Amino acid sequence: MIAAKLLEITPPGADEFVYISDNSYKRKDILEMEANIVNSLGFNLNFVTPYHHVHRFLAASQASSPCSLSADRAAMRLGKHNATNNMMESLVMYLLDLSMLDYAFVNKKPSLVAAAAVYLARCTLGIREPSTATMTPSSLHDEFASPSFQRDVEGYWSKTLQHYTGYDMWALEEPVKRLHKLQEGAETSHLRSVYNKHKKQAHDFVALKVVVKKEDLGFL
Repeated sequence: MIAAKLLEITPPGADEFVYISDNSYKRKDILEMEANIVNSLGFNLNFVTPYHHVHRFLAASQASSPCSLSADRAAMRLGKHNATNNMMESLVMYLLDLSMLDYAFVNKKPSLVAAAAVYLARCTLGIREPSTATMTPSSLHDEFASPSFQRDVEGYWSKTLQHYTGYDMWALEEPVKRLHKLQEGAETSHLRSVYNKHKKQAHDFVALKVVVKKEDLGFL
């Protein structure tokens, strides 16, 4: 009953549980047990998913790109919403839906999955940072790495995104590549419901977007 209240649009009431238990329990018994459970859990019943992070990360993505800001201002003058932002959000939601098809994403932090989806969406739409940034792979921060190693990157990630997501681009490499593999195989997968849903106009046809090549993802 508690799970139904959290997840269902119209959860069954206590009387219905009395009925399906064949009157083994009274309504009072069920409500008392419900109170005991939620008190024991301290009412900590919700769980965090990538969708809790995605709108904040999308805002950071938009703010980090001067071209996006210029487009927004132009759109506001015309009384229109920026179509690029709509497409970006739809594409990120598509990628997050795809991530639910891979068990490997279950044990990853929701914020990491959300950040990976934003990164891959920027790749797919070709949203790059306008200036070249110098970044150091976090994986090289060890005793064997040269402290002077740096690589100039005109990439899809930015300092703004790194700040608000908490991840540099090198921390995103593995989940982005795994998500990219799901995106590549979505059309031919035997699990096609996500692809079929997002190839429609209501979702901006994002499933039909050309998938970038693995070597063009911007990693070493």
